[in-house]
Amino acid sequence: MTLSNTVLEVCRHLRNFFHFDDSANKPHYQKEGYFNITDGNIELDSSEFQYGDWIALKSRRLSGIFRLDKVPPLESPLVPYTVPHFRLANGSDDINPLGGVESLTGAVNLLILPSGFIELCKEINAWVSDPNNAPSAIQSESVIGFFSKTVATGQNGLPLGWEQLFSQRLSAWRRMYTTFDL
Repeated sequence: MTLSNTVLEVCRHLRNFFHFDDSANKPHYQKEGYFNITDGNIELDSSEFQYGDWIALKSRRLSGIFRLDKVPPLESPLVPYTVPHFRLANGSDDINPLGGVESLTGAVNLLILPSGFIELCKEINAWVSDPNNAPSAIQSESVIGFFSKTVATGQNGLPLGWEQLFSQRLSAWRRMYTTFDL
């Protein structure tokens, strides 16, 4: 699973896409309209977006959470210095999410992720990606004439997932209602 997918799943689990400024109780920047994506590079004609920002992109053909990276100048198919453009980074080698040149109609929301949230998502991603942890955290293993394995289970006897194992650390960011669906 890519880091972007993990961030999306954690935000869905928390029902919090960090779209609201908690101090002012107002939404962060959102841009709606047409967006051109060329070989994984998106044109965003706004000074609100900076390199390294996390965005939620929602359209009919492409939806998800992406980090905005710099476009290498030699690889950029876009004319430099005309429209700000960014590489849609999803944490994998797939830099062309749509496979060519596309014009999308939708919305881009700037996400203001709190400090420590991405590091926690990286821990969750590493835990989920480790085959020894699926579907639960192994408590002990032993081989004495036969193989046995004890796994961490909840009160209902089912194996624990990342949601339960990291729930205490995630609880500070949990919301009752989702700000928008993605």
